[in-house]
Amino acid sequence: MSSTPSKFRYRRRSRFSFFALLTKWELDGIDRFVELAREARKSQEGWLERLAVQIHRQAPDDDWLVDDFAQLDDFAVLSAEFAIVGLWRCVELYRKSATFIASGQGSGAKTFRYEYKKFKRELSRLGIPEQRIRCHQSVDELRCINDAIKHSRRVDGELAKFSRWRGKQSRDLGNLEGHYARLRSAAERYVSDLADRLSRRMTT
Repeated sequence: MSSTPSKFRYRRRSRFSFFALLTKWELDGIDRFVELAREARKSQEGWLERLAVQIHRQAPDDDWLVDDFAQLDDFAVLSAEFAIVGLWRCVELYRKSATFIASGQGSGAKTFRYEYKKFKRELSRLGIPEQRIRCHQSVDELRCINDAIKHSRRVDGELAKFSRWRGKQSRDLGNLEGHYARLRSAAERYVSDLADRLSRRMTT
């Protein structure tokens, strides 16, 4: 009986690719959260606008709904912040898991404390300079935005080094919806490329 041609042989998915797939599902979950938050805000905004029309007919000078509309803006800001934090967490957990697998429990455990410089040193030890991973600058920006959200919700010195934030140090971060949309795809490309590089590294 002839053997199956090599190009049709089953190739087992590497552990790095498997965890990258799990990370993609988690990223998709954050997308669903963002969409649900957007729909909820639109629904509430429509209701307030209809109510405002009715109120204006009876009391043209009454502006008691101003605070309600402001709260909708606050809701948009908070939901975008949650999405950014979740997005970074997905990348962070993947990097920890992948480094743990590649390095073994002994050296990988050090990276589990998760200091960015340690992570870069560990990658370099594995022969993968981070600057060669696709979208690494966008992911580093994502890390800095996450840190700024948690520390002060303002643009700090690290974040101000990136072109989109230059000249904005100490300002409020503002609504991060647009940044989430931009960094979401970059995060997925980064994880995918890192998985591919680690898979090749561990099979050579």
